[in-house]
Amino acid sequence: MALLQGIADLLYMVLTGLYGLIGDWGIAVIILTLAVRGLLFVASLHTSRQQLRQARMQKELQAVRTQCGEDNDRLLQETGKLYAKYGIRPLSQLASLLVQMPIIYALYQLFSAHGSAMSSMLVPWVASFAQSDPWHIVPIAYAAVSFISMLIPLTAELAGTGSGLSRSLLPLVATGLSLLFLWRMPVALGLYWTANKLYFILERLFFRTDWGRRLLYKNMPEAS
Repeated sequence: MALLQGIADLLYMVLTGLYGLIGDWGIAVIILTLAVRGLLFVASLHTSRQQLRQARMQKELQAVRTQCGEDNDRLLQETGKLYAKYGIRPLSQLASLLVQMPIIYALYQLFSAHGSAMSSMLVPWVASFAQSDPWHIVPIAYAAVSFISMLIPLTAELAGTGSGLSRSLLPLVATGLSLLFLWRMPVALGLYWTANKLYFILERLFFRTDWGRRLLYKNMPEAS
């Protein structure tokens, strides 16, 4: 808890500094969000590369599963070899999420403690950042942006991966859960998450550019 309080104090200091420069708490939250995501770009890039590596491994993995049949020990051994060949580290994909979790909790503490003194022209219908959005505009906006982001594959190579059911159902379920999560949360967290997801979309579009593709595919093993 001491660590989370330390993160909350640091974020409050940065947010206060941004407010002193800009004069609006909402814009300060958005800039803080972009700064946090910028610092996490390396972790995000690593996660994206892992997704591509897993996609390139799928044909070989299916072949291994067919060959091994019910021999689970051999299947585990051969799968491990494939993971090593493609440089896949399953748990490493959680790195970005694990880093963001204490930040999110610290922001919740921050806005619960100091949000009553904060407001923004971006959400003039909300009296303070400690309150939830009475009209639920921000949660709905986040859900819409989140749904759109899940329809944008990382690359064309990943556009057809997964079953049709998972590609259509997963975005709907995730959108519903995110809407439920933010429905009664302080509006400032909704601004943070909406800006976070907009950054995610821009990041996906960046990975579609020549420069982004070179960065994404650097040292990428070819599928057999």
